[in-house]
Amino acid sequence: NEWLEKQFPSGELYRQPRFWDDARFNNFAHPVVGVTWFEARAYCNWLTANAADGHIYRVPTEAEFEAAARGKKGRQFPYGNKFDPARCNTFESHIRRTTPVGIFDNATPEGAFDLSGNAYTWTLSIYDQERFPYPYLSDDGREELAATDVKRVLRGGSWSYDLDGARAVCRDYIHPATRLNFIGFRVLCCRPPSS
Repeated sequence: NEWLEKQFPSGELYRQPRFWDDARFNNFAHPVVGVTWFEARAYCNWLTANAADGHIYRVPTEAEFEAAARGKKGRQFPYGNKFDPARCNTFESHIRRTTPVGIFDNATPEGAFDLSGNAYTWTLSIYDQERFPYPYLSDDGREELAATDVKRVLRGGSWSYDLDGARAVCRDYIHPATRLNFIGFRVLCCRPPSS
């Protein structure tokens, strides 16, 4: 595939996120960007393997991300029902790079920051409208982790996209081997299974 070869030249070894040395994207308080879906999952697996308390860490599913962003009341944006460019880092903010998490007054009532804008979030979910249409069914195969030649769902919008991408119901998708400066990930912490 010509696009993949251009994005990821053969023989190039990645030992850190693509924009790790770029001052616009490497502040310790910014979301980590420039990682593939595979790298995000590998990091979560590493956290799980090193968790002394037995917790399991993983990338959220699309449904989990949307539930966190919309809340029980079905908000249009994680912070309310009306878009406010002063409350999230989208194209309308004119910042043109990631920002530290929490600098915008955009926490959900439940306390999660930046579910709208800043960096698109990888989800575990496969994007395939024909095989996996809405409504969401958790056992229909859309969370198949072994599938590699598929598109994966992105949620939450980013600094480089406008308000439409920041809506709590907006979905985007891309090949899971993609590294871009507006795609990052969140870590979901799950309790250990009870014995």
